[in-house]
Order: sequence, then C-alpha cells, then structure tokens
Amino acid sequence: MHITSSTYKNIIFFNHSGSTDQTMESFWDFINKWNFLNITNISGIISLILLILIIGIYLVGLLRLIKKSNLRKTRIISITTALFLVFFVLEGPIDYFAEQMFFIHMIQHLTIMVIIAPILLFSNPMPMFIWGTPKFLRKIISKPFSGNSFLKKTITKITKPKYSLPIYITVLYFWHIPFFYNAALENNGIHYFNHLLFFFASIIYWWPIIGPAPVKSSLSIVQKIVYILIAITPSAALAAFITFSPTALYDYTSTPLHWNIASHVEDQRWGGIIMWLPGNFLFFGFLIGLFFLWAKEEEKDALPRSIN
Repeated sequence: MHITSSTYKNIIFFNHSGSTDQTMESFWDFINKWNFLNITNISGIISLILLILIIGIYLVGLLRLIKKSNLRKTRIISITTALFLVFFVLEGPIDYFAEQMFFIHMIQHLTIMVIIAPILLFSNPMPMFIWGTPKFLRKIISKPFSGNSFLKKTITKITKPKYSLPIYITVLYFWHIPFFYNAALENNGIHYFNHLLFFFASIIYWWPIIGPAPVKSSLSIVQKIVYILIAITPSAALAAFITFSPTALYDYTSTPLHWNIASHVEDQRWGGIIMWLPGNFLFFGFLIGLFFLWAKEEEKDALPRSIN
C-alpha cells in the first residue's frame, strides 16, 4: 500500500480523539467517548502519558506532604478537582467531540480558562508537584521560585495588569481568527500549543486577582473589580460576533452534527451563547465574591477603633 505524505500526517498528527460519522443523541453517547479508548496516533499516546505523569507526580507529592504537614482538606479537594477537570477536558468526551462541534470546543476552552486556571491558583499545587519529584530534582525545580530569581522577576512583571490583560485578550482573539482556529483543528501539534497558550494566558490573567505565592497581588479589591470588568467587555464582544454571524466561521462543515443540532451555523451560535452567557456569568461570580470582600473590608474600616 502506498502511503502519501497526507496519510502520514494523519497518522502522526491528526485525529487525536478519533472520529465518528455516527450521530450522537444521548448522554451515554457522549460520556463513553474517551480519547485513551480511541488512540489512533503517536501524539495521542504522548498526550496520555504526560497527563498520567502529571497526576502521578501530584499524588506522590500529596502523600509525602500529608505525612509532613497538615494540608487543608479544601486545598486537596480543589487541586484534585482541577486535575480531574484537566483530564476530563483533554482526554475525556469534551476533547473527543471538540473537534466535531464548535460549542463543545467552547466548553473546553472556557473550562480551561475560567475554571481550571483560577482553581489551581487558589490552591497553589506547586509544593505537591515539587515534593512528587525525586529528591535530587527538588532543589533544582524549587530554586527558580525562591529568592530574587529571574522567574520571580518575570512573573512579577507579566502579571501586572498592563501586561496580563492585553496578553489574555490577544490570545483569546488570536485563536478565534478562523485561519488560526482551523489550523488548530487540522493539526494536533498546533492544537496542543493552542491549549498551552490558553492555559498560560489564563494563569497570567487570574494572577493579579488571586496572587498566590511566590508573587502576591498588589491590587486592591476595587482595582480587582475594575480589572475583571475590563476583561468582560472584549470577551462579550467576541461572543456576540460569533453568535450573530450568519455564516459558519470555522471548518466544521465536514464533521457530523450531534444532539439534534440542525446546522453548523446553529452549532456556532450555541458556542457563542455559551461564551457569552455562562462564560461571563463565571466572571460575574468572581465579581460578586469581590464585592462581598469589599463590603466586609469597608464595614471593618467603619468600626470605631478602641482607644488605648
């Protein structure tokens, strides 16, 4: 059999999640599609190995730290939840169908950017991952995070709002330009880079709000509220553009439609609505939390101070 260059590319780079021409209608059709059950190429194997390695390092580090210190249960639950979501959206049904349906792809990106990234920053899993490595690696890995290192200086700089906000918005818009979006659909190498860039931009974006160690946030609560409001506007504008576009912007036209969605334009419209409403509701959830913190702070400042 003659193998063409396009066939070779399909074997190595494409169809990471496999594909199906069968229309899916039930929840069971969705939930039983996992990438590791349908691996068709080298990139899929590498992706699975990396995720298993990350989870394994975390579990080893967690067990070691439980023996050495009193870890809060909420912190353990938060990190474990975030890692499960990472596995679910990158190896589970979400990723399997993200290459066939735009609205599923949107759910995948929103989960990475608005749920996983802030949970990881809140729970600060780095100590677990450092303790999960062999002893000789711990000093090497932890050194860049200590003292006045280059990494700390870099994090301090790029997590300032004047950098973090433009980085986040640029990445969001760049990957929704049809040419680049379609390239990520067609090539798994670009697709993985797309996920990494979304995750990086999200971590950078949420850092000034959450501000975990080793670089704490210097923003006041009011500044954090303004910061989130500024980010919501371009995100909502992009979502509106996608929702009301009369034609399909992205190259899903050759993939099957599922769950009684009538056309690829309708699929795209649902994706835009998901980005617009649930996506912004998650941002508003953080705003409500910050408003409560602000009110509590104002109430505390208004209390009469005791005179010694």
